Amino acid sequence: MFEKKLNATLSVEGMHCNHCKARVENAIKSVKGVKAVTVSLEGASAEFVYAEGKTTPEAVAEAVTAIGFAAKVK
Repeated sequence: MFEKKLNATLSVEGMHCNHCKARVENAIKSVKGVKAVTVSLEGASAEFVYAEGKTTPEAVAEAVTAIGFAAKVK
């Protein structure tokens, strides 16, 4: 069965170093349905690809918020 893949972007506040960036990336990757992720420390953002019906951008933002960063869907 073909999965429709969608793109989304989060703004992420509170990242100060590469360790923070890695934590955010790992939190996003841990969400079921996320296929790829790119986190920008300089841009204070995270772009990701996810499978429609498997997760939502809001659920991904909640995963980032749960580890201590302020995240919201752009």
